Amino acid sequence: STHILFLFLNQGKSMAHVKAPAYDDKSRGKRADQYIADIQKHVALKGLRILEIGPHMGDLSVRLVRDFGCQVVGIDQMANPNWPDLRRQHSNLHLVEGDIANPPAEPKRDSFDLVVSFGVWEHIRHPWSALKACQRLLKPTGKKFMRANLYRSSIASHLYKDLDEPWPHLRFPVEQLEKMLTRPVGWAFWVNKPTYQQYLFYFPQLGFYVTHEHFWQAHFNQAVYDKEEQSLGLYPKWDLSTDFFEVLLEFDSRHPKQPIA
Repeated sequence: STHILFLFLNQGKSMAHVKAPAYDDKSRGKRADQYIADIQKHVALKGLRILEIGPHMGDLSVRLVRDFGCQVVGIDQMANPNWPDLRRQHSNLHLVEGDIANPPAEPKRDSFDLVVSFGVWEHIRHPWSALKACQRLLKPTGKKFMRANLYRSSIASHLYKDLDEPWPHLRFPVEQLEKMLTRPVGWAFWVNKPTYQQYLFYFPQLGFYVTHEHFWQAHFNQAVYDKEEQSLGLYPKWDLSTDFFEVLLEFDSRHPKQPIA
C-alpha cells in the first residue's frame, strides 16, 4: 500500500515552523511508543529476534525486549553512555558499537525476523553495502521496516534550527554555510544521497518487495523555488518536496532473497 501523509507548500515562510526532535526522556519515550505502533500496523512483534540499526539510547530496543519478549541486537556507530546499564537490566538486549555497512562477525547470516531503522539510515555511509548486510542477516521469512530522510529534502541539512534557509545543502557550498553559521556544519549535515527512485532500483536486486510505502511531504518552499528555479529546477520537484520515506520490505516466500527480474 502507498500513502502520502500530506503536502504543505510553505509559501515563502521561514523554517522556524520546523520542529527539531526533543531528546528528554519523555519525548524519546513517546517517539519509541509511536514507532512501535507504526510497526505493529504491519508486523506482529511478540517473541521476534530483531536488529535495530541506530538504537541511540535504546528506547525502542528496551520496549521491544520488555513489552514483547523480543531478543534485540542494536548496532550503532556511536555507543551511548547508558548502554552498560541497559545491558545489565535486560539480558535479551545486545548493543554493539559498529557499522551496519561493515558489520562484525556476529550476528550470523539468516538470524533475524525483523530489521528496524528510524531516522538514522540517512547517516549511513555506503547505504548499498548496508542494505546488502540487512538482506544477509534477515531470515528468508524476515522483514525490514525503515524510515529515512531523503537528501534532496529542504530539511535534510539538519540546519533548520540555526539557518532560515530551505535546501541550504543544495544551494550553498559548505564553506559558505560555515561562514553563515559561524561554526562547522556538524556531523548530522552529511546525509547520504540515494533518491527514493534509486532505492526502488536497489531493493529488487536483493530480493526485496516493497509491501508498504509512506511519504512525508511538509516543507516545500514555493517562493524560494520560484526565485531559484534555474538551479533548483534541475532536481525533480517530487524529490525536493519529499522529506521522509517509510517502507516495509519482504522476500518472496517461494524464492527468498533472489533478485527480482
